[in-house]
Amino acid sequence: MVPESPMSDPPITEPLPSSVPDASGFHAPNFPGAARPRTVLVLGGGGMRGMAHLGVLMALAALGFQYDAVVGTSIGALVGAMAAGGMSLEAMEKTISELQKGDYFQLNFLKFLLKGTRAPSMYSGERFRDKLNDLVPDLSFADLRVPFFCNAVQLESGGSVFWGTPGMDDIPLVDAVYSSCALPGIFEPLELDGKHYMDGGIVDAIPLRFAKTLRPELIIAVDLTVKATFTPPKYKDRVITTLWRSFEIAEEVLAEHQLHMHADNRVALIQPKVGHLSRFDFADVTEIVRLGEEEAYRVLTSNAATRNLVRCDIMDGLACPVTPRDYVSIRIDRDLCIGCGMCEMVCETDAYWSQPGEKATVRKLSNYECTRDHACARNCPTSAIHLGNL
Repeated sequence: MVPESPMSDPPITEPLPSSVPDASGFHAPNFPGAARPRTVLVLGGGGMRGMAHLGVLMALAALGFQYDAVVGTSIGALVGAMAAGGMSLEAMEKTISELQKGDYFQLNFLKFLLKGTRAPSMYSGERFRDKLNDLVPDLSFADLRVPFFCNAVQLESGGSVFWGTPGMDDIPLVDAVYSSCALPGIFEPLELDGKHYMDGGIVDAIPLRFAKTLRPELIIAVDLTVKATFTPPKYKDRVITTLWRSFEIAEEVLAEHQLHMHADNRVALIQPKVGHLSRFDFADVTEIVRLGEEEAYRVLTSNAATRNLVRCDIMDGLACPVTPRDYVSIRIDRDLCIGCGMCEMVCETDAYWSQPGEKATVRKLSNYECTRDHACARNCPTSAIHLGNL
């Protein structure tokens, strides 16, 4: 079962400071005795790679972590809605393990025959939405067990919305999740009051910035964006794969900037090793769940923000003491380095030093400030940079 939420505890009676708006509806509970940190769980986007979120939820429950609010993007919105609605982990695992590609994708042949490129989407959004009706709890935002928020992009303005915030919480939960999952060109955008909404991951695949407005003391964030340090996705020289790969690259870069700005000592960042999988890889959902659970155990038991919060009883399969993973180790292959300076340009933590025409130098062999965004390795044109302790 998903851990019982502390949101049922009596809320703090003192009003929030005037500088902290109460618009989010997220209130800090009273904790008897030693207080645990107010915690927001952020579940990022990534297509079927998002099944790793279930593994993370399993690890959270096993280690005794509780969360006070859930923020989801795209597939993270779907899993987050299921968790916030109170669905048990057993039910979620059973439902997810039975997912098939046909549950989501039915080509709009008739639309393409009649409209060609003027068709609103490649696949039938109605079929996808019908499947969501079976997965998403039939509850309003107000009736969810913990506060839940998910993002979407309004196509007319290009701005983001977060369903679940005041004034944006009267939409049916299934519509909110659909809009957050409506991948561009794949499913039709959600039309609401003359506006159109699509996948929030277009601009914010890991919404740390919004999570911080909820004033938590701890953020547990799951990042599923593709990393160049893992096996790269298979690329085929076709129009649709080129467009999709372009979308993923933009998503990676935006996620990189989000991590640069917002991954601080309050954020425990979980990055399951699923970057080798495609967005629509349904081959082994069980293995994806396992990868999420495995990485969550590794991070939560070793990260400085969470390792002292882990339950004290001994668990089978977990060795103690756990090696801290606060730093990222950096190595440059001097034979491959060409001195282009890209590493110094993209690193936000001053880990590299480069002079024109000379090979780069690593300033921090053990970089404690690294935001684990993989930017240096991804942007190195000769793959000379190797990161460790990830």
